[in-house]
Amino acid sequence: MTGLKRDLGLFSATMLVIGNIIGVGIFLTPGEIAGLLPSAGWVLIAWAIGGFLATAGALTYGELGAAYPYAGGNYVFLRVAYGPLIAFLYGWAFVLVTSTGTVALLAIGFAKQIGLSEEAILFRIGAHAVSQTEALALAAVAVLSLLNYIGVKFGAGVTNTITFAKILAMAALIGLGVTIGHGHPENFQNAIVSPGANVWVGIGAALVPMAFAYSGWNATVFVSEEVQNPSRNIPLSLICGTLLTALIYVAMNFIYLYALPMNQMVAEQSVAGATATVLLGETAGKSISFLVAFSALGCLGASILTNPRTLFAMSRDKLFFSFGEKIHEKYGTPSGAIVFSAVWACGLIVAFGGSFDEILTYLSVPLVVFLCLTVAAIFVLRFRHPEIPRPYKCWGYPWVPGLYVLISIVMLINRVQVRGPKKVAVGLIVCAIGIPVYYLWQKICRNSESNSR
Repeated sequence: MTGLKRDLGLFSATMLVIGNIIGVGIFLTPGEIAGLLPSAGWVLIAWAIGGFLATAGALTYGELGAAYPYAGGNYVFLRVAYGPLIAFLYGWAFVLVTSTGTVALLAIGFAKQIGLSEEAILFRIGAHAVSQTEALALAAVAVLSLLNYIGVKFGAGVTNTITFAKILAMAALIGLGVTIGHGHPENFQNAIVSPGANVWVGIGAALVPMAFAYSGWNATVFVSEEVQNPSRNIPLSLICGTLLTALIYVAMNFIYLYALPMNQMVAEQSVAGATATVLLGETAGKSISFLVAFSALGCLGASILTNPRTLFAMSRDKLFFSFGEKIHEKYGTPSGAIVFSAVWACGLIVAFGGSFDEILTYLSVPLVVFLCLTVAAIFVLRFRHPEIPRPYKCWGYPWVPGLYVLISIVMLINRVQVRGPKKVAVGLIVCAIGIPVYYLWQKICRNSESNSR
């Protein structure tokens, strides 16, 4: 098998974007975000701004993905714009920590929402005791990886089903909450206070956790080589999927605010559960954990489908072990990359369990930097390679990508202020370690080529 199969149509690609975005962020971050803003109206405006930022990124990525429809997404764009070193540093962090770490966190989040015991020990791996929660997380990664191993179309079908179901569940919460729910319209009194300096500072701070809730809007570009009619379906899936998710997010926050006053929303750990309890009764509130678990499972499936493609692209460029570029002869999937990603994610679950989120915190700033660099690549590539066919051109260029870059810089400054320079430095040091690794790897490859002649 010499190439990946183009089995993903527009619907599957769009569902992949929505499934990759809607995980646990919309259920876990609204209280924190509400605490940064002065009124209900500004909460909704902030979520709309977050949706605009994600859409601006999607519009930009639409042009990049249509012009360079190759597996790997950000890695490919960074390589053609800035060269292999920057692309390797991105891939280094993505493959070994952030993508597999996100898979580990989503799997653990799914298992915890199911309500299994974190104390009951099922078996041991060496000296490590594996709890019921960790065992279910490991099983979820293994099963979803297997489904994606035996065919991207089959894996996408599973992701489509889960994504569509969770959209229906959220639509039901919104629809029933507005029509028969016992809400509080008075929560929207004086909804928009005068926009002073504290409002804009609050929005700037809110965009940081919101970036987590909206992350995943670039999902389709990772599987570009498996998308049918990529020049059309990549940009359409990115734009449609991101816009639909933004509408869902604003509507979900409206229903949160309809049920809960701002001060209670800030204090709640499970805003969605409290909302369902107020609007529809205690049974609905208790069952919301299954919606969160289902949402995490859908996002997990989408991540397992898309993430190994970066490792595949790096291996094809001889920047990772050769097994990573292996394509299964029967299924036409990047089987080596899928197996490695699954094994590594399972290793992280065993090694770090629920504490791995701290490592992701350390790496959040460099990841925002890489996203910013990727969007800025549109300026570099239009200048350096104007001759490249661009079936889709970014709407609103240069203002849309320019605003994305500008807002991202504000987010970075705010992140440094909120998290502190020490955690930022750790993330940057992890990326910097990739520099000597890159040159060592290049030397090993050159020696290997010389010996094979």
